[in-house]
Amino acid sequence: MAYLKDLRVSHLRVLEAVDFRPDPRANLITGHNGAGKTTVLEAIFLLSRGRSFRGSNVRQLIGHGAKAAQVGGTVVDGEHNRRMALTVSGNNVRTRLDGAEGGRRAELARILPVLNLDARVMDLVDRGPERRRLLLNWVTFHVEPTFNQAWRRFRRTLKQRNASLREGARVPAIVAWDREFSVAAEEMEGLRRAISERLRPRFARIAAGLMGLSADWDYYPGWPSDDTLADILKAGLDGDRRQGRTRFGPQRSDLILRLESKRARYVASRGQQKLLAASLMLAAAELLEETGSGKPLLLADEPLVELDDRHAKKLLNAMLETKAQLFIAAVETERYRGVVGASEIGLREGALV
Repeated sequence: MAYLKDLRVSHLRVLEAVDFRPDPRANLITGHNGAGKTTVLEAIFLLSRGRSFRGSNVRQLIGHGAKAAQVGGTVVDGEHNRRMALTVSGNNVRTRLDGAEGGRRAELARILPVLNLDARVMDLVDRGPERRRLLLNWVTFHVEPTFNQAWRRFRRTLKQRNASLREGARVPAIVAWDREFSVAAEEMEGLRRAISERLRPRFARIAAGLMGLSADWDYYPGWPSDDTLADILKAGLDGDRRQGRTRFGPQRSDLILRLESKRARYVASRGQQKLLAASLMLAAAELLEETGSGKPLLLADEPLVELDDRHAKKLLNAMLETKAQLFIAAVETERYRGVVGASEIGLREGALV
């Protein structure tokens, strides 16, 4: 099982200096509000993704009065120890892998897959499709080796077609991108749809176990399924030109979540939204493990807020059943100690207690 063996953080937001060796199974990060619990989770996420889950302004990552923020860690993957590091300076983020500068983010993400049940995890249910789409992309990236190349090809053609539309290019210049765009889009969408179908029964089973209710989703690829994307692009060209963007394609795909056959975002309570979102994450973790694509770390920021004791216990048990390395941040810890035999890490004034 891959796990994070050690973590070193300096001058990341309120964390001046943190150096600890996490437990391979479960870690409970405690401390008062503002001590930096969420920032520890953010540091692990940074190592994996090269970006934060709390906004895109990298300058805000650097602690007050410091010139740079640094995060480093060792990932144990079977018999191999992989050393990963990241430095934030100004507006730049530099990565290192095994001591070499410029580790590619895709490679770092494969070595250290991370799923993040953050404080806004309910957005997976309650908001628009972007976060659901990003999660599906993430799973497909880890399970399907060809997805990253297909995604990059699609993003390049989408950027070119949108630039032509924004600039008011003539029709032939826009249409010249349609065939390449359609081919790239359908290749990427085929991979993503296949992963959706593999996730779907796992999601339904986990959600039923957590809530005792039926959960499912409708998959929308980003264009009406009764026509080919090429035909839709041709028929919708005038509308695309008026809006200056490509209105149909995988960039508009969605998983429309349902609870008891009804649109979840309209009928689910706050607690049910959290459990549905957690079910999506846990289904993703299960699929990665079963396909040999790795065991992701699970980051959870106050995961039991909004939940009664019965559902809280079910969620914690479900998280433990993944056998992933857990990092849970919480102010009140009694509900966790009764279920999770975690290594407890206390924070005070930006450092370990």
